Amino acid sequence: MTKQRDTTKNKRSTKQRGNGEGTVYRSGDKWRWQVTLGYRANGSRVTASGTAPTKSAANTARAQALVDHSRGLLAEPSEVTVAQYAQKWLMRHTHVNARTAELYRQELDYALEYLGNMRVRDVRATHIKDLMAVLSRREMKGGRGLGRAMASRTQGKVLTRLRALFKEAVSDQIIYANPMEGVRRLKGSAPEAVGRVLDFDQAARFRELGEALHTAGLCRLWPALFTALSVGLRRGEVMGLAWDCVDFDRGVLRIRRQLVQSKGGVKLEEELKTKASRRDVHMPDSLRVALLAHRERQHAERRRMGSAWIETNAVFATELGNWTSPDNLNRALESVIAWSRPGKGKTGQGGVGAAKLARLQALVGEEGGLPDLTPHDLRHTFATLALRLKVPVEVVSKKLGHARVSITLDIYRHVLDNEQREHAVDVFAPSSPPPPVQASTPALLN
Repeated sequence: MTKQRDTTKNKRSTKQRGNGEGTVYRSGDKWRWQVTLGYRANGSRVTASGTAPTKSAANTARAQALVDHSRGLLAEPSEVTVAQYAQKWLMRHTHVNARTAELYRQELDYALEYLGNMRVRDVRATHIKDLMAVLSRREMKGGRGLGRAMASRTQGKVLTRLRALFKEAVSDQIIYANPMEGVRRLKGSAPEAVGRVLDFDQAARFRELGEALHTAGLCRLWPALFTALSVGLRRGEVMGLAWDCVDFDRGVLRIRRQLVQSKGGVKLEEELKTKASRRDVHMPDSLRVALLAHRERQHAERRRMGSAWIETNAVFATELGNWTSPDNLNRALESVIAWSRPGKGKTGQGGVGAAKLARLQALVGEEGGLPDLTPHDLRHTFATLALRLKVPVEVVSKKLGHARVSITLDIYRHVLDNEQREHAVDVFAPSSPPPPVQASTPALLN
């Protein structure tokens, strides 16, 4: 009797976990984990397994597999589809902000339209290459590329997401060879589209009209639009500026955070798009003067609001001092564009006083209206005009916060090519007249 109890005790002591909890054991210099997820119709087990450098890490991986299975995120590894695994891959990206995660999802969705129902293990390089051929002809349904074929840069982003996804599938031992090896995006036959940009004359007119509307009390966010165009900031970077990041003594804007629009409202984030986005941008004199005047007006508003003022330190705050929704920057820009068009803007509306209205109508005149723009087009305008002024592309790239100069070169290649053509040198015509002198630069970019 005693011997039987001792045997039972010994058997229990070797059992590490209960049924369904999986096992962890040493395998050479690593630790292997394994967990049973269910049983096939023929009675054989469906398992998930892997290795880890330590016992603790193996236990963590085992527990995560059980959690994923309980949430329905893991199918039998050999049967999991690309769409199912993409959901799991996205769920693991807890280190990126919500906006970035949503961009990843959108970029993957282009591929999932064609690969989503395939099993991960069945995907081959030929499928990815066929996908890229399809995407290169895919008509875009929205954004600045509406009605055009997918841009080469967008194709590249889709490939980047797929490479990361299949690399992780290899790590999870769902597959043992990455089908992305040797796959490249198709080179576009046309330059990368950068949206609409203003020329020097249009930029000067944009500034004149915007300042007049601001003076008339019809464009509260004009200083923010002027900032975006003057130094090429992204929308979230402009609206996320705080006064502690404006150094008037050095004439520098310190870009350290961004304001992100979401369904739940606005959120100030310390994490920027890339490491290079965290940068110091030198202000031209015109912007420094404009922001000093804007600060004085904000001080006057704070005094008028008294205890109702919300102290956020936002540069482009609401009338009560709170952060302003980035979407309002789009509305402000649309308003300026609308005023530039005779008979199509808001020049017929009252409430601004006869003298101010006459001034605005005189500014509009009979000239053609400014093109439709987005805040990002102001960024493109800055870069385009800076390059036309012969600012070195390395300097422009750093001001824009691009991760690599090659990104700037890819996007603005057409600008640089045009400049090269305009300054072609004919060594066999030394008596040729010199090229025309560049028109004077608006104070906007001084």
